[in-house]
Amino acid sequence: MTSFECKGVLVDFPYEPYEVQKKYIEKVLECLQNGHNGVLESPTGTGKTLSLLCSSLAWLLAKKAAIQANRMLPTESSAISMSVNTAAGVDKNPSSAWNGVIRPPRIIYGSRTHTQLNQVMKELRRTNYKHMKVGIIGSRDQLCIHPEVMKESTSSVKIALCRAKVSTRTCQFYNNVELKSKEAFVENGIADIEDLVNKGKKFNCCPYYGSRELQKDVDILFTPYNYIIDPRTRKAQDIQFSDDVIILDEGHNVEKMCEESCSVNISSTDIALCIDAVTDVMKQLYDEKNTEFSAEPTQLKPREFSDDDICVLKALFLEIEKVIDGIELTNGTNDKKMEGSYVFKLLQGADITPSNMSKFISFLNSVTLYMSSTNSNAPHQAKEACLYKFQQFLECVLQSLGSNGDPKNTDKYFRTYIQLEQSKYKPKNDTVKLKELKKGKTLNFWCFSPGFGMRDLLDRNVHCIILTSGTLSPLAATISEIGIPVKVQLQNAHVIKNNQVCVSVIKSGPSNKPLICNYSSRNNSDFLISLGQTLVNFSRIIPGGTLVFFPSYPFLDQCVNHWQGCNIWASITKNKSIFVEPKNKDVLNNVIDEYYNAIQENKGAMLLAVYRGKVSEGLDFSDWKARAVIILGLPYPPYQDPRVVMKREYLDEMRKENSECLSGQEWYKLEAIKAVNQAMGRVIRHIGDWGSIIFCDERYASFNIKSQLSVWLQPHIKVYDQFSIAYRENVKFFKNSGATMPSAVLFSNASFDEPAQATVLRSIESVKRKALEDDTIKLYESYCDKNEEKIEKKSTLASSSSSNSILKFVDIFEEQTIINTISESQPLKVDATSDLKPLVKKRKLKIIPNEIEHPKKIVNTTVKTVNYMANVRNILKEKDTYNNFVSILRKYIQERNCDELIERLDKLFPIKTQEIISILLGLNDFFNHEPNSQLSNYCTRLKEEYVLTKLESNLQLPIY
Repeated sequence: MTSFECKGVLVDFPYEPYEVQKKYIEKVLECLQNGHNGVLESPTGTGKTLSLLCSSLAWLLAKKAAIQANRMLPTESSAISMSVNTAAGVDKNPSSAWNGVIRPPRIIYGSRTHTQLNQVMKELRRTNYKHMKVGIIGSRDQLCIHPEVMKESTSSVKIALCRAKVSTRTCQFYNNVELKSKEAFVENGIADIEDLVNKGKKFNCCPYYGSRELQKDVDILFTPYNYIIDPRTRKAQDIQFSDDVIILDEGHNVEKMCEESCSVNISSTDIALCIDAVTDVMKQLYDEKNTEFSAEPTQLKPREFSDDDICVLKALFLEIEKVIDGIELTNGTNDKKMEGSYVFKLLQGADITPSNMSKFISFLNSVTLYMSSTNSNAPHQAKEACLYKFQQFLECVLQSLGSNGDPKNTDKYFRTYIQLEQSKYKPKNDTVKLKELKKGKTLNFWCFSPGFGMRDLLDRNVHCIILTSGTLSPLAATISEIGIPVKVQLQNAHVIKNNQVCVSVIKSGPSNKPLICNYSSRNNSDFLISLGQTLVNFSRIIPGGTLVFFPSYPFLDQCVNHWQGCNIWASITKNKSIFVEPKNKDVLNNVIDEYYNAIQENKGAMLLAVYRGKVSEGLDFSDWKARAVIILGLPYPPYQDPRVVMKREYLDEMRKENSECLSGQEWYKLEAIKAVNQAMGRVIRHIGDWGSIIFCDERYASFNIKSQLSVWLQPHIKVYDQFSIAYRENVKFFKNSGATMPSAVLFSNASFDEPAQATVLRSIESVKRKALEDDTIKLYESYCDKNEEKIEKKSTLASSSSSNSILKFVDIFEEQTIINTISESQPLKVDATSDLKPLVKKRKLKIIPNEIEHPKKIVNTTVKTVNYMANVRNILKEKDTYNNFVSILRKYIQERNCDELIERLDKLFPIKTQEIISILLGLNDFFNHEPNSQLSNYCTRLKEEYVLTKLESNLQLPIY
């Protein structure tokens, strides 16, 4: 651990921070001390998460110290008090309190998924801040341990059933929350979702409500950021802010999340199921009345509504159904685009207005609770879920008015879109049913301004918001989209060196056909073959794993089917196992495990994936798991999709009012670039990682697109008009990087699924040692070559020609195989014609008379060196002693001064144990010295002295 001061705050860090980490920490502290919002980009592998945790928690400790100092010395202005107040920064809300008690702020740490949060918590466990109080929030799907609730299939039914059991106090796990939650979930340190569930079962206490109760008293609270952004989820989880810090990590998806959280839809089918649900409730109430005075009266269920209320509810739903059915759609397109406030006009037709909407939402909640406590069959659950969905629809519509309740907000940030309802199934040979289904409509209420949700969050009494990710470029567009004032910005450089990444833009394939992966070329057989040839060639030279990203699933399926119909697929499988990202999330884990196993077994693997899919973020592809990322095409959103069309139109309208806003076309292009930036970030995951990024589309050569890629990547981009040149450069890169870069990180003692940063931190010393040993091996090989040259010059020439032939072979291989892959691209039934094969001249054979040659012992110098150095490393445990020994060997290899070698060895090892003598004796064989050489005589003398010492010790008489 190391400590350093930054902006008056003492920050503890697990190791000496890189320069980019210090810059990042400085910007985070600037946000925290001044209460400013920040947008910070730092590439994957720069230790962003660790820097974020250490800086924010160090500031929180300073803030606590300042509060304590001000309580103890409210009037004095001592040097200590001034120092801690400077470190803590400004107090935006001095009267911030929770239950009337003034308290320090919390760090609310949001990431995209719980999987990513688990990795963040692993990072926290390795810091000096692991003693701080930590909380995590999850859903009932993840945390509920009640067997009856867990067996339900849908989330909405689980919610309703859980709430019913809580309200009637029939859940034993919930009943123990007050007594056991502190003992179960706080006193045992940092606990992730899995830990909470295990502890809940152990203490017979509900993890869901237990974690909610304790969130107010924690220092840092981990949660998926949709829980923070979505007002409905925030309310359901009882997340309240009191001058808290909001951190949105992996925030490249925040804009989309903000829009999604404020958008909702309801269909004619949903309304029909709501009517059926209310009818069922009316029947239950009727049955209860009829059996009330019978011989065996049934238990009446608790309810918060009268019989008249339920009748009014059914009448309202019937009116809503009539209003939606009465909407006239545009001829030809069968849809209707309207302003946001149009939804209020529709609801007003059923006497639902903003003034009575809150009461109606509360009433619906009561009915849902009653239904969940009375019946549990499948049809009943579906109807109950639709009631809950309509409740959420009304909540979203009401929230569109904003915190000030202004109807202008709805028109400014929202749009209403009505379309024909899309059926989940298509009736076969039943035109009547088909016509009935076509009458149904879907009412979409879409938010097109991420700033609406972000500003709502900012108004909730937060200290500041920090949005950070490895891929936020271009930064100006991101800041424009989120729509909140941002005073702190950062675009960090990468920690890697120039020789650790190779970035190629390839404009044409092996057959010199242009590579343009747009919609029109996807049905072109020649283009698909050229693309396949490109992958075949690169599969031969890329070690380990390769990720290939496609713009969409249909295009991925099209390529797979086409390549399987010819020899391209078979040619790739000769070099690497091929895996395809499935659409089904449940199957993905099995595919990824098989991909990892293929790499571990040194077979090599290629994973075909889709932009914005699961593979493009959240999974670990460090080191050999991805030595290259191949980028195919630009993943633009579907151009004719109604939501995309309306988003472009909305932005063009906003551009007229504010020239700094993005235009619809700019947004459309940036959506593709953001997905590409996220995908190519899979290849470099830490400071010791290395790999290649290959853009197989000539459009990436244009300045407009290159300038919008991640800033750290731009200086490395090289554009190639010819495939052969790009291919040769990648061959050299992989050959040089494989020889010079520490490649043993993946195959160290680290777990294969361990986060990349943890792997590197644990093996940072071994990486430095590996680099030192690699240099020693090179020197030793040159030493052996020179010795061989003295003994047998011809042998050296033969040896050097074989070693130098690798690159020559690559050049010949490249020229020949690029032509040969054309034959591999033909359909299986068509044979490759002979004119496609390169002409090979016949070699003249020279007959040499037989000579008797004695077999010569072949020694692999690299293996010999590695084995000897491994033995030395096991004996010399101290790092300084080992490094000094290696430096002595290196100097001898360079200068050949045996006297100095012996003198320095005696100085390094004044006391020679049996193990030390074994190392020194091994030097004679290590350097292949003659029997009467100076080093050989030194080793013989050591051996004799050791034998004499042993004899003396054995003959020595005991002293009484």
